[in-house]
Amino acid sequence: MWFLNFDYQFFTAINSLAGKYHWLDLVAIICAKYLIFVIFGAALGWWISLHKSKPTFAWPVEGKKKWLAVGHLGLTAVGVYLINNLIALIHFRERPFLREGVKQMVNPMSEKSFPSDHAAASFAVAAVIFFYNKALGGFLFVLAILVGLGRIYTGVHYPLDVLGGAVVGILTAMIVGFILKKK
Repeated sequence: MWFLNFDYQFFTAINSLAGKYHWLDLVAIICAKYLIFVIFGAALGWWISLHKSKPTFAWPVEGKKKWLAVGHLGLTAVGVYLINNLIALIHFRERPFLREGVKQMVNPMSEKSFPSDHAAASFAVAAVIFFYNKALGGFLFVLAILVGLGRIYTGVHYPLDVLGGAVVGILTAMIVGFILKKK
């Protein structure tokens, strides 16, 4: 299949840079391991900021938005977790670093590669926040892309793993959002 060949070639092109530039290795490790916490923190900070808004005639709307966002994030997180694990049961793909010649820079918690849990969570949070705050959501999408690139660079995911995780995260957030909007 041509797309698996392209997936491997794209992975090899990115992972081949590992170990050549110390600063780039450091940036990739930060993106792969820690940037997801910045995304979660930004989402939490945004949610807290909704509470600090001054009471006005719009307060009931803002108050509802705050709790709707929590429900949206919670239901999306559960959905992403269930869908990713179901996909992994149906289609198991080993991590790239288990192949010879791949440079591994971080230690993942499992041998499952597809879909990427980090990408799914990062893109899910970005998509949920985008429903309520376009500017912050757009910024979080950029950070989510960096998480995915970091996961590829450090040898723990193929590009299609990251793309699969992104699709799961975004679609789950959209479906949950549309369901909540109807109620």
